[in-house]
Amino acid sequence: MRFLKNVFSQLHTFVLWLLASALFWGWIFTIVTDTSPEKKVTVYCRVPAVQDAALAAALEEDMPEGLRMIKVHSFEYVMFGTDEFDRGDIFIVPASEEADFVKDLLPVEGDQPTKAYDAAAGEGVATDYIQYGNEDYYMYLGSGSVHLEDGAALAVARELLAMG
Repeated sequence: MRFLKNVFSQLHTFVLWLLASALFWGWIFTIVTDTSPEKKVTVYCRVPAVQDAALAAALEEDMPEGLRMIKVHSFEYVMFGTDEFDRGDIFIVPASEEADFVKDLLPVEGDQPTKAYDAAAGEGVATDYIQYGNEDYYMYLGSGSVHLEDGAALAVARELLAMG
């Protein structure tokens, strides 16, 4: 009985240790498996839901030369304080929030934004992986992308468009 009482009195210490250990090893895993912005294209989706790992895997099947990975994130990823958002390569944003982002974004091709999802038709890019809301969505290239000159961001954007 005394043993159980001692274990329960230290339970909070064990729980805190397990939490700290999980956070530490998650951080190590991220450092080991991630790569530099020059070797990856990052896609940010401002949508209700996105199957980020599955979409990234599908895009990596025909990855431009020189890249090691493609990352897909929802905008909620930014709340963890990443500075990668400023260097994001491709953005999918809803029409209602387009004005908030368009000043820092570039059209995929030409001067007009590229429609990623047409709400009236119910058709869009990568609908097997992305759950869109009840409005139109547009795709842009990030103005801070390191892949504007080498064309990798444009190549992945075109691959996304081909998934529509």
